[in-house]
Order: sequence, then C-alpha cells, then structure tokens
Amino acid sequence: MGVNSTDLAWTAGNDQDRLSQFLARMRRNWLAAGITVLLCGGGAVGLAYALPSYWRIEITVMPVKPSAGLGNLDLSGISGLLGGGLAGAASSLLGGRSGSGNQDEALAVLASRELFDTYATKENLLPLLFDSKWDKDANRWKVSGDRVPTLRTGYKLFSRQIRDITLDRRTGIVTMALTWKDRDAAVKWSRDLIALTNEQMRQHALAESKENMAYLQTAIAKAQSGGVSNTLSTALANAYERALQSYMYASGQTDYAFRIIDPPTRPDKGERVFPKRSVFLALGLLLGLLLSVPVVQIRDRMKRS
Repeated sequence: MGVNSTDLAWTAGNDQDRLSQFLARMRRNWLAAGITVLLCGGGAVGLAYALPSYWRIEITVMPVKPSAGLGNLDLSGISGLLGGGLAGAASSLLGGRSGSGNQDEALAVLASRELFDTYATKENLLPLLFDSKWDKDANRWKVSGDRVPTLRTGYKLFSRQIRDITLDRRTGIVTMALTWKDRDAAVKWSRDLIALTNEQMRQHALAESKENMAYLQTAIAKAQSGGVSNTLSTALANAYERALQSYMYASGQTDYAFRIIDPPTRPDKGERVFPKRSVFLALGLLLGLLLSVPVVQIRDRMKRS
C-alpha cells in the first residue's frame, strides 16, 4: 500500500504549522514589529495632542407653565352672537396654550433658526464657528464668493454638531448641551440662548396681549352702544380682564419660557470629550499591531532574497 508524501510531511513533525511559522517570523523580526507598534502609538498620541480639544457643557431648565389664572378661556357662549370672530381671536390669544403646548413652543423657539440668526448676528458668531476661514489680523474672511460662511451654514453646523437638546417627557426637564473648544464661550452661549428664548416669547406674549386688549376694547364699546345683553357684556369684560392679566404676567415674568434648574459650569481641562488621548493611544497600538504583520513579512522576504 502506497504512502502519501503529504501524510509523511504532516506526521513527521519537521514542518511547522502556519501559526508556529508566524510566531517564529515575528520573533526573528521583533525589532521591526516593535518599532512599527511604537511609531503608530506615538503618532496617535501626537495626533491627539495636535487636534483641538472639545468640552461638553450642559444647562438644565424647566419649561414654565402659565399661571393658574391664565388658563383656557371659554368663549363658546358669545361665539354665535359675534360670528365667531372675537371668540376665535380671543381663544387663540388668551387661552390657546396648554402646559404641554407652551412647552413644545418653547422648545421650538430654542431650536429655531430665527433664534440662532438673532444671536449669531448680535454676537458675531460666524468667525468663531468657522475660525479656519477667518483672518483675525485683517478682520476679514480668507475665502471669497460662495465659500464665505452664511447664517444658514452656521445654523446647520451649530444644530448638528455643537448643540444637543433633549426633553424628558416624564419630568418635563430640558437639557441643552453644547460641545465646543472654548469652555467659557460655551457657558456664555448656553445662558444667553435660554435668556433670548425667554425674551422672545415674552415679547411675543406682550404683543398678543396688546392686540387682544385693543380688539376687546373695540368690541366692548360696540356692545355698550348697541344695547346687547348682560351675558355678552359680562363675557367681554371677563375676556378683557383675562387679556390684562396675561399682559401683566408677561411684563413681570423674566423667565417666561424656561427656568434654569442647573446652570452651566466651566468643565475642568481633563474633562474633554474629544480627543480622548487614551482611546487614541489604544487605537494607535492596535493599528501598529496590525501593520507589524505585513512589515515583518516584507522584511523576512527581503532577508531571504
């Protein structure tokens, strides 16, 4: 019976298996493998130190609910007598916001493009957001034409990469986080954006209340001259009183949309979220281990040739 040469080579034990060959090759070229690992690890750490550091700051707020005296106003009793015009205007201006509606509106304003455009224009944020394209010495953009950043591109960058807004529906608590390389600027931005949201919504409420009171004053004057029923006169008087309460509440309420629960604080230098130098080192060493395999193989072939 014939003996297969492959079986003889396998059972003889003279030829090493692939793993043993690989380990032997690595031992023979341990210096090249070690240098590759060290170079990759050192390069990764150097890159981590060269990249700008980013920190994450958070501000926690609670949406402010309208006071109990400023709830929904039922004008269904006079809607038929006035053709629905007064009832529609008054209900939308006086009592149209529930607690959740006011919360949703406040969140929408906080995340809106209009709010960012207003604040970015006031604080001149675009040169800070796109500092690589801005010449500080000449006080002008390094680029020209369509490459000059606009408020629209600034809003996209800010909303997608810098700002993060989360809402806990169970508690109603809102957390706004800003990730930026200037810790002091991020703290200021977070406070200012909440304050600007409060001011915009307060001014909007004041304008609505003024419009509503003016409309109701005209309706009351027409009702008194027309000899309408006492029920309608009472309803109009109550509507005007409610509008006046809304105006007075907005006038004296600085925190109209949000009340700060946990103000932002300046993070410590070691609390950076990017780059994580330990992660960069681990990835660099892993990359070095992977690259050391082809490096050793190439070196070993060069030695044999």
